[in-house]
Amino acid sequence: MKHPAYSQLRQVTPNAAVVLAPNPSYAALEGTNSWVVRGEGDAASIVIDPGPADEGHLNVLQAKADKVALTLLTHRHHDHADGAERFRQLTGAPVRAFAPEHCSGAEPLTDGEVIAVDGVTPRVKVVATPGHTRDSVSFFVYPGEDTTGTPEAIITGDTIAGRHTTMISETDGDLGAYLDSLELLEEQGKDITLLPGHGPEGADLSAYARKYIDRRNQRLDQIREALKTHGENADINTLVDAIYDDVDPVLRGAAEQSTRVALRYLKATS
Repeated sequence: MKHPAYSQLRQVTPNAAVVLAPNPSYAALEGTNSWVVRGEGDAASIVIDPGPADEGHLNVLQAKADKVALTLLTHRHHDHADGAERFRQLTGAPVRAFAPEHCSGAEPLTDGEVIAVDGVTPRVKVVATPGHTRDSVSFFVYPGEDTTGTPEAIITGDTIAGRHTTMISETDGDLGAYLDSLELLEEQGKDITLLPGHGPEGADLSAYARKYIDRRNQRLDQIREALKTHGENADINTLVDAIYDDVDPVLRGAAEQSTRVALRYLKATS
């Protein structure tokens, strides 16, 4: 079974499977990946990112994950987290996130914490990867109790979202923090399976992180050149026209947001 496979539990690694939510869009690609972590024969599971508040998807996810002991969130965005409270009603499982306001029946996650759940063989290590949003985390999945070695896979949420680059939130995102998070994933993700928030899995997380870093730096260089040409006080429309070739009107807002975030970063680091 290959991506995309809706309403199915698709096994990706020995201890991680995915149920794809039916919310396709430009940002979400084919939809949000809801991850199910459990070992073969385990009595319970951990679900990561139940996805949008889509009753059909949540019911399928609950049925496929069977006895859910815990729900985790990679970050606050609606396509990953809006279904969390309803999923708790369906499963009885508490919800944990980095931000306290997105937790339900449990304490917030902490950076470096190792999560062990009765009835679930794999361990999940929490690694803060802010930037896309302030509360973004990645989950390092280990096949058993030993979390000192190489993880089996890394679930990245939207820090590495799939085939396209990630938007940085203007409200609580930070490009500098995002680049730092990508460098961390590049360093620790060599030959590790990428389990992204959207799109198909990847064989080498490190390579994806490097591609994201290079793309961001390329865009920053383009903005620097545009500022030299049009002046430091050039407006957003002028800069977007100079940087993006024939940008689709549908994506114009995203291009403007990305440029504003980059300008904020350049101002802070100049």
